[in-house]
Amino acid sequence: MSAPTGLKALAARKRLLVAQADLHRQILGLERARLHGCWKDASGFVDRNRWWILGGAVVVGVLLVRRGRQLSGWIPTIFGIWRELKR
Repeated sequence: MSAPTGLKALAARKRLLVAQADLHRQILGLERARLHGCWKDASGFVDRNRWWILGGAVVVGVLLVRRGRQLSGWIPTIFGIWRELKR
C-alpha cells in the first residue's frame, strides 16, 4: 500500500510546484507591467526636461573623466537595462 500513497504524494507535490510556478509567472507579469508604467512616466519626464538632463549629463561626464573613472564597462549594462525597460 505504500506505493500508491507514494505516487499520490508525488502527484500532490507536482501540483504544488505547478501552482507555485504559475503564481511566480503572474507576479513577474505584474512587476513587468508596473515597471512599464514607471518607464512611461520617466520617459515623459525626460521629454519635458531633455535639455536640463543633457546638460547635467555633460557636467557629470566631465567630472568623471577628470577623476579617471572608466564608464566603458557600464555601457553594455546601461544599454541592456534601456532595452528591457523600453519594451
